[in-house]
Order: sequence, then structure tokens, then C-alpha cells
Amino acid sequence: MTVSKRKERNTWQYAFGYEGKTYRKSGFKTKREATEAETKARAELSEGMQFDNDVTLHDYFKEWAETYRKPNVSEITYRTYTTIIKLLDSDKIGHTPLKNITRRMYQKFITSYAEEHSNETIRKFNGNISTAVDDAVHEGIVKKNFTYKVTYKGEVEAQKEDDKYITVAEYTKLKEAVRESNSRSSLILFIMIATGCRISGAIRLQYDFINKKDCTLYIDENKTDTSPRTVSITPNDMQHILSVIDSYPKNMSGLVFDSITTNAVNKALKCYCQRLNIKPITSHALRHTHCSYLLSKGISIYYISKRLGHKNIKTTLEVYSHLLEESYETENDKAINALKVL
Repeated sequence: MTVSKRKERNTWQYAFGYEGKTYRKSGFKTKREATEAETKARAELSEGMQFDNDVTLHDYFKEWAETYRKPNVSEITYRTYTTIIKLLDSDKIGHTPLKNITRRMYQKFITSYAEEHSNETIRKFNGNISTAVDDAVHEGIVKKNFTYKVTYKGEVEAQKEDDKYITVAEYTKLKEAVRESNSRSSLILFIMIATGCRISGAIRLQYDFINKKDCTLYIDENKTDTSPRTVSITPNDMQHILSVIDSYPKNMSGLVFDSITTNAVNKALKCYCQRLNIKPITSHALRHTHCSYLLSKGISIYYISKRLGHKNIKTTLEVYSHLLEESYETENDKAINALKVL
């Protein structure tokens, strides 16, 4: 390892050569931090993440997405990254070297982008760019993350929040309807309703992920480091899931559902909605409704965040802030009543 201490600043740095180029980064508080950073940098270079100091935002993000995201997310999820890649390719900022992009430059880009997009779209876009640039900082390509504290206000009205949910009565009616069918699409929808997982988590269910004794399902959505998780379900729901699975031929691959697509599941959901006179929704609305139901029952935001597999509570707060606002008055009354006894 080529780690050394910078006595004038009392910090540590690494510097090493790779294929004729020198890679250097300083500012680490301890020797261990510098050593670990060098190990990761060398690994990234050997995996193909090789960039010169003039790499553009578009080229860096494209390589970053293909290396770190494409192998680990579903085809549908990866479309988000390809959309960003196309956008960066069509804009001046995408062809600007990372090291030359300032916070002010990025803020102007986001402000312009906001004129034709909703807050939710901008939030997701900025979040992905910020994550990629964090890695660029780690690799020593840029010194700071230029997305820091960016502000925006989308001018385009997002999908109405009411369109992302169905009522509790509709949720219950849908759950009972899918329970009556043994089709694979119906069981996937049932699992989503019972757990609040993403469609990828239900489709990727394996026999080994089912714990009959504890009534839990291991959910692996391949989305974030915190996404894989164990989710508890009711004994009745577990009994139904097991009985339907027992009616299927067993797959040697270990997967409960073999060769089924998200499109097939959403088509089945569309048919159920038409038959039950429920407004058209996508499968992701089941996840939103699962969360809103738990919030309405006073379940803590910390538990819900863990159950949904969010990276942190901040993500849950951002996505479901409007639901928390709706419960403010009720919680306020509870707080006042509690304070009265002091």
C-alpha cells in the first residue's frame, strides 16, 4: 500500500500507479481510512471504472450506472438510469468535465429542468446524480459534491397523490379477490399486499426465503443495501401463500415464480381493477397503500421505513410526507392531552 501522512495538515493520503497513470487522494483522518479507500479505488479500476480527470458527467454517470446499477436492479428500474443518461447526453452540462461543474452551474441546470418536470421527478433525478458524484468524490475525480443543498420547485403537476392509492375497502376487496385465484400473477399481487414489497421482491421470492414457523418472508429486491429484509406477515396470509405454492410444480432454480414478467402482473391487476370497479392503478400503488394503511393505524415511521426497505427514514419522509401532514392534527391533540398531565 502507498499510504503516507501529510504532516503539514495532519491527514493521510494514498497515491499509486495504474497502467501508467497516478491516482492520488488526500484528506483522510486516519491511516486506516486511507488504506481502505485505496483498496476500493484499486478494485474499481480493475473492474473497469477507469477515468481521467477530464471525464464528463455523462460519461462518468453512464459507466457508473452500467458498472454498479445494471447488474443489481431489474430491467424496469434500470430504465430510470438510461433516461438520465440520454438527458445528460442532450444537455451541455452532461458534456462538461466533472471537475469543472460548480454548485451554481448545477443549480441553474436543475432550475431549468424543473420548468418541465414535477418535484418527484427532480428528486429522483437529483438523488441518482448525487449518489454517482459521491463516488466520484471518493475516487478523487472531484473534491466536493456539486449537488449539495440544491433547491428546486417543479412547475409540472405530478400525478395526483390520490391516484397512487386505493381505499382500505378497495384494498381489502382486492386482497380477497386475488386470494381466490391460484395464478402466479395473483399470488404475486397477494404477497405485495401482505408485505408492502416492490414487485421485484415478490417475483424474486425463493423457497428458502419462506419461514413458515416465524411467519416471515425474506424480501430481496436488489435495489439498495438495506432493501433485503425479513418481513412478518399474518398466519392466515402465510397459510394461503404456502397452499398456493404447493399447487405449483417445484422449480429446480429455487425460485417460486419462474419466467413471469412485471408486465404480466400489471395486466392481471388491471383486470382485477376493472372487475372490482376500482380505479386503474399500477402494482406500485399497492406498496403506497400498504404504507398509508400502517400510518393511519399509528405505526411508527421507523418501523414502516424498515418494513418497506427504504435506505433511511429520510426517504420515507420524502415519499410519504403528505400522509404525515394529514395525521398532524390527530397527533397534535394527542400531544396536548399528554402535556396536560405535567
